[in-house]
Amino acid sequence: MLADSKTVFWYVLFATNGKAAKINDYLKTVGIESFFPICYRDKRIRNTQLFSCKLQPLIRNFLFVKSSRCCLEPHLQEIKLRFAISSDLYYRYLGSKEIIVVPEKQMQSFIAVVRRSQERTIYLSNDEINLEKGTKIRIIGGALEGVEGIFIKIKGSNRVVVSLPNLFSVATAFIPTRFILPL
Repeated sequence: MLADSKTVFWYVLFATNGKAAKINDYLKTVGIESFFPICYRDKRIRNTQLFSCKLQPLIRNFLFVKSSRCCLEPHLQEIKLRFAISSDLYYRYLGSKEIIVVPEKQMQSFIAVVRRSQERTIYLSNDEINLEKGTKIRIIGGALEGVEGIFIKIKGSNRVVVSLPNLFSVATAFIPTRFILPL
């Protein structure tokens, strides 16, 4: 699948020490499409019982980049020099040398769900849900129209889970059943 270096894919990059945000900023300046998922999270205010809601990275070290490998490689070399990164930036399957890519449709559904950050979104590891028991659906109304995923119930609420294979899943806020179409 990755033999053609000119084919455009959504690559998953991994950069330690919070450098993913800096890499995202750099890629925007050179015109490469990227997505650095952020969401609102409650943070406890030091030495109090109060919480404040702050916009923070969903997963601090992950960045998604849409490009061909031949176009992306020179920029990754520049990024490694600029930010003093010695490791490979491509995220790979555990115990394998195969680079993880995310299919376009799954990535668009993931982006749509994450961008709806005004609502409470639940983030799950792929171990926390059993996708085989769910029904594959498409949302046919509302702000998430067109998103495809798996229908499940979490805490008694209808939700749609969008899964990025070998990475993680994201569950939407409540979805009325009238907006759900089984596939």
